[in-house]
Amino acid sequence: MIPTRDDILWALDRLKSRIADDLETQWLEFKPWSDPKTCMREAVEYTACFANADGGVIVFGVSDRVIGRAAIHGAAGYDLNVWRRGIFAAVRPNLIVEVDELDVPEGTGKLLVVRVPKGSSPPYGTADGLFKVRVDKNCMPLDPQEFQRIRIRSGSLDWSGEAAENVNTSDLDPVEAARARNMLARVRPGSELLKLPDREFHIGLGAIRDGRVTNAGLLLFGQEKAIAAVCPQHQVHYVHQASDVHVTRNDSFRFGLLQILERIEQAFTGPANPEQELSVGLHKLRIPAFPVDVVREAVLNAVVHRSYVDPGEVLVRHTKKELVVTSPGGFIAGITPLNILRHEPASRNRTLSEAMEKLGLVERAGIGRRRIFESLLSYGKREPKYEGGKSQVTLRIFDGSFDERMARLVATWKGQGRDIDLDGLLILSYLREYTFLDTSAAADLLQLDRESAKGVLDQLAMPKSGILERRGRTRAATYHLNKAVAKDLLGKAGYTRIKGLNPIRYAEMVKSFLADHGSITPAECRELLGLGESQSARVEVSRYLTRWTRPGGFLRRQGNPPRVRYFPASGNATGVS
Repeated sequence: MIPTRDDILWALDRLKSRIADDLETQWLEFKPWSDPKTCMREAVEYTACFANADGGVIVFGVSDRVIGRAAIHGAAGYDLNVWRRGIFAAVRPNLIVEVDELDVPEGTGKLLVVRVPKGSSPPYGTADGLFKVRVDKNCMPLDPQEFQRIRIRSGSLDWSGEAAENVNTSDLDPVEAARARNMLARVRPGSELLKLPDREFHIGLGAIRDGRVTNAGLLLFGQEKAIAAVCPQHQVHYVHQASDVHVTRNDSFRFGLLQILERIEQAFTGPANPEQELSVGLHKLRIPAFPVDVVREAVLNAVVHRSYVDPGEVLVRHTKKELVVTSPGGFIAGITPLNILRHEPASRNRTLSEAMEKLGLVERAGIGRRRIFESLLSYGKREPKYEGGKSQVTLRIFDGSFDERMARLVATWKGQGRDIDLDGLLILSYLREYTFLDTSAAADLLQLDRESAKGVLDQLAMPKSGILERRGRTRAATYHLNKAVAKDLLGKAGYTRIKGLNPIRYAEMVKSFLADHGSITPAECRELLGLGESQSARVEVSRYLTRWTRPGGFLRRQGNPPRVRYFPASGNATGVS
């Protein structure tokens, strides 16, 4: 939504019959130019204002209430680098903005354009303590309550470490303290915390701070009535559906988090979570529909990182097809579904997260998300999917089906002491479906830049120890499963099939497709040949299609990119390849 250079020029053209104020939007602000110092101060205020909303652009050098292009008088006397540094230093927390010039024929011939991204760590303000947010076409002051909510949502204020209102130590349940000790004793029997009496135990976990019970302490150890009174938005809702129309369990949990975790785990240790056995040598590998360790990580992430100032509940929906865990509050600190495997850990509720880490339930290093992927892919299951917006985060874990060859191969390697990390698992899973991948496809898959992705691929293609083989030496090189791994992962027939796919067979497959459907697009051709959507695949298919449309070929082309379609060459039903 942030206006581009062309958007700004289009708006300036409309000044012929409008004033600049009419053309402003939630993402665009025009400002007249006076002098660099005054305008810099305005730029700082508007930067914080836009960053607290969805980002935007401030254009200096245009009068607000003059009709016609005479409103454009331009900007002068500034230094772009001084402005970039000045805005960065004057906004709290610091924010990098783009400051550029826009050429116009009027006035000084230059407009000064400040492009502000949506902030990843709101609320933003000036060094003087001014906090505003863009609402429609105006920058409105943040009221104290909203200011507090934004800080909590973004994680800049640790709600879980704040004192719980009207809660005393007598509201803490000793049964929950015993539950916490039992959990800790199972995973860290030597922990010094186990030697402490309850009050010191609570203090050590951050449940009591400066003599007051924290919100984290309330959620972990509070009696149910105290939690309901002080934190009514706390609820974990578990729904188990045996079918689309048959609900077998519909439970709402409002008590302490540790007891909730136990209840959820119990739901996944019975008939509702069936297991399958797979023979791996002399051993049996038991593969549950939804691994309990994955369920635990998913629920822990949801309750630890949710926003407790927003309404809503953590919803755990369990069906045969998928497990869906949804929690209130969007991603924080720049985390997105496209970087979630690589982004540095960030916590909205630091005290609660630290307490869970001390109890041995979560990893503060942020590897819980990766562990979910690794566990599922090790069993030959589908890659899980994160989704998220401003108001919630959803994790989808797909049905209990799995690839037996993948599960057996990984289990065999582990039994031999051969390690395979998440990168290797992601690539193996990808190559179950596609013939090869290149650095571009690998970068998207691994959530890395292309150079780093190439490093991972080259490491996996090392002689003797690798699982891949590289074909080509240019940037367009492709990576394929090596012979031994391909036979284990795809079976002998599958290996022979992908090995035997050559241009002659490609042509036969395309001709068969034409006989059934009459025409084919480049995208359909890539799908038919199992080449994927990488740039290398696009180039390869384009090369084949071009060859087959030459004189004597069996195709004729119709249309131009991006709407190109290929038909059988006139009078040539069989053609040549």
